[in-house]
Amino acid sequence: MSKRAPLNRFSLSVAILFSGTTLLSACGLTPVQTTPAAGLVVADHLNSPQGVFLSSDGALYITDSGTGGPDTYTVPGGPDGGGPTTAHTGMTAAVIRVSPSGQRSTVALVPSEREGTDTSGASRLTELGGQMYVSSGHWIAGASIQQPAHVGTLVRLGATLTDVGNLWAYESTNDPDKQGADSHPYALAAGPDGQLWVADAGGNDLLRVDPATGTVSLVTVFDPVANVNPPANTPPVSQAVPTGIAFLNDGSAYVSLLPGYPFLPGAGKVVRVAQDSSRSDYATGLTTVTDLRAGPDGNLYAVELGTFGAMGPTPGTGAIVRIKAGGVKETVLTGLNTPTSITFNAQGDAFLTVNGAAAPGTGQVLRWDRLTQRPALP
Repeated sequence: MSKRAPLNRFSLSVAILFSGTTLLSACGLTPVQTTPAAGLVVADHLNSPQGVFLSSDGALYITDSGTGGPDTYTVPGGPDGGGPTTAHTGMTAAVIRVSPSGQRSTVALVPSEREGTDTSGASRLTELGGQMYVSSGHWIAGASIQQPAHVGTLVRLGATLTDVGNLWAYESTNDPDKQGADSHPYALAAGPDGQLWVADAGGNDLLRVDPATGTVSLVTVFDPVANVNPPANTPPVSQAVPTGIAFLNDGSAYVSLLPGYPFLPGAGKVVRVAQDSSRSDYATGLTTVTDLRAGPDGNLYAVELGTFGAMGPTPGTGAIVRIKAGGVKETVLTGLNTPTSITFNAQGDAFLTVNGAAAPGTGQVLRWDRLTQRPALP
């Protein structure tokens, strides 16, 4: 997700470990199983799911990272002297739709790229002007092949797939953060200005894309985050890594930042990006924030992936944090396994992807009824 320095690298996929989907209705039909303490399972057997979105017609959309594929290419190694790495690719990443009546369909297949345990594919979804869009793929300078279609781009879904914003082309030409051309279009939202807003987790910036022309414009670049009391032999700063975008009624964009290695607890935050592109901290003291969503109650909800140990994320340490006016934080849900994305219906029911950084086939979408009405946990 960030640049390919081994100590800074981060991908919200199976790589975060360091080293035939069953879907039922998202809107009230019987789920796969009922486990009240852990949520209701409405989708399982997913591969590192990164996004979930409820469309205006009540359908639930899910993004699946896929498992790579049979074709190969090479990408450059990190600055530690490691040689090129072989990447495996194929059309195994998916956008899945569940209609309000429970009809399941695969809307689109897009490329999945796998390097070892690092897999990227379909990331996040949004709706604008009656069209659905998905952020897709991760690309870097020095790959042995040219950028494929639907990789490092925003894709408009339909009878055919259309790349409407080439984020890799913008990154490779401009490299706004000046840390080497690396583009992972990740967080995606429909802005109040009628534009598509995307956080590039490889480029560490916030961009706008005109859906009519595909023109990409820079909103802001996120500075590296200082590591306070880091473990020995770790860098003094980590890349900011933007992961979520939400809008409130003030017209500002709220962006979650997940600083990279060593993934220190409390290092994450939500930054308010005003209409003039000025930035200010809105909520601090968060941990490995992977998504940010405005709930129907007018509050922001941050998804925390969990704390990290020597082997990667510690199971069961993920959480959902409500962020109220003024950046006041209160935890409303804990005990989650590597959650990555959240969405809400009008009643405040939450749909959440879990096991987003776990073994292929273990990903799920879970539902918690009336999550926005839950009191803060002690």
